[in-house]
Amino acid sequence: MFPASLPSLTDSRNGRILLFGFLYFTQGAIAAYVLIFNNLYLRAFGAAAWQLSLLNGLLIVPFILKIGIGMVSDKVLLRLPFFGVGHRRPYISLGLLLISIGGIAAAFVPPVEMYPLFVLTALFIALGLALYDTVADGYAIDVTPAEEQGQIQGVMVVGRALGVVILASIYGRIIAAFGWTVIFVAVALLTLTPQVLLRFTHEPNERTQSQAFSWEALRSLWRPDIFRFSLYAIVYSVAIYGANAIVALFANEGLGQSLVSVGDVAALGGLGMVFGGALATYLIRRPNISIWQQGMWTAAAVFTVLLLMALVANENNIMMMFVLWGVCLSASELIYITLAMAKADRRMGAGQFAIFMAISNIGVGLGQSASTSLIDTVDFRWIFVGLAFVSLLSFPLLSMMRQDDKRDPNPLLTAVSGS
Repeated sequence: MFPASLPSLTDSRNGRILLFGFLYFTQGAIAAYVLIFNNLYLRAFGAAAWQLSLLNGLLIVPFILKIGIGMVSDKVLLRLPFFGVGHRRPYISLGLLLISIGGIAAAFVPPVEMYPLFVLTALFIALGLALYDTVADGYAIDVTPAEEQGQIQGVMVVGRALGVVILASIYGRIIAAFGWTVIFVAVALLTLTPQVLLRFTHEPNERTQSQAFSWEALRSLWRPDIFRFSLYAIVYSVAIYGANAIVALFANEGLGQSLVSVGDVAALGGLGMVFGGALATYLIRRPNISIWQQGMWTAAAVFTVLLLMALVANENNIMMMFVLWGVCLSASELIYITLAMAKADRRMGAGQFAIFMAISNIGVGLGQSASTSLIDTVDFRWIFVGLAFVSLLSFPLLSMMRQDDKRDPNPLLTAVSGS
């Protein structure tokens, strides 16, 4: 057990960057499989569009449960053998362990022949990921000063993108050489690595008054500005993740790219995510650029790239399309999570942030389920066109939220940008 008397990684800026960057690098390693190859895995075994749609829709359920997970973490001190005591660290370690166990189990479940069991296994993995992700976000809120929040969220986005960059291309080659089973084992083992860094962190014995759990923090969510923010969460995530669920399928089935090629272009998309996350982080810290301006620019980029994907994408330029898409994906995520972190009351930091993320995950589920359900009946390009027009709804919502902030300025938004 890491002695509480020793310095924790979370005590310094560089330590926080290392810890949360690596936690989200690991999430990127998982996402490199889930977001790029899982639909291809099911299709390789003959899955129909409805099976992809059902699985993608159900996988969001554990992420909606993040609301309860976050509140439990805020309120209940957890004691676990080997993982210690606290509101954050033991929950994160438990989530990582569940992912590893589920990954090993999934390697031995035929995805179509035993479809119901595969879905249950996938939901078990998703539950572990939801637990780990929710509480890691809450931990970041707990230990990050307001002026560093935009930077730490940028580190999370870039760390996750680096996981995609490094692993996507590798996964494609491993699958081509050794088959699918090895990938599940590799992901399960990778998920265990953050446990080492967590051993060099500790939580204070008592939470500060500003972080003490309070039901008043939950009541504060019933405001018109939070309703508008929630609509934005759903709109942005339907467009972004509806498209993201089918870009790899489009490259493979629509353009005839091999699994190795899909992995390579996805890795380039990951580089786009790194660039987009780094650029968005830099812009957020510029005093003359508000988060609202950046949100408008990002929404315009999403609309443009989705139309380009529909109108001009082909086997010759698909790599560039993936890079541009990666930029849009990470920039959009950073805008949303920065707003969500700023709006989360620290008396229920993990709980409120989890509520905001669960709302966006409703949009993720709707977008992913809808887009994958159409792939057997509607051309990929028309799906991209539809999602591009959905993304246009972000503009009026961002404008209304900006007016909300002018009427009642959020000091945390002021701290991370020039809003």
